Amino acid sequence: MSEQNKEVVRAVSSAFMTGDLDALSDHYDENVLYHGSGGEERRGRAAARELAAMYRNAFPDVQLEVDQLVAEGDLVFSLVRVSGTHQGDLPGLPANGRRMDLNWLANLVRISNGKIVEEWEVFDQADFMKQLGDDGPGV
Repeated sequence: MSEQNKEVVRAVSSAFMTGDLDALSDHYDENVLYHGSGGEERRGRAAARELAAMYRNAFPDVQLEVDQLVAEGDLVFSLVRVSGTHQGDLPGLPANGRRMDLNWLANLVRISNGKIVEEWEVFDQADFMKQLGDDGPGV
């Protein structure tokens, strides 16, 4: 089962990189719960697709390198390097053409019946914003 669950994560990563949001959506449960950095929560397959679309539009040349992939029971942990050029707007941050290269993004998913039912994602938001040229207040 662990290898099958790893394949779900690999398929989602591949679909995200190629921009195939239909294939990406197929791997999420209808009621998936997403927990993002900074306490953000989203629920549902449509919300997962919307989030992926937002980042794909902002970074159309996005590259993911899965550095670690560990599965235990219904959980799969991945440590991913993410890079791309900021070519589309993000909420509160207009496109500026700058490159970002995050050394790690930690992602944990819970899988049931071959679908992602819960996802946790953590990355260094301060480093992300610094690379894109927005140091924020007091930084």
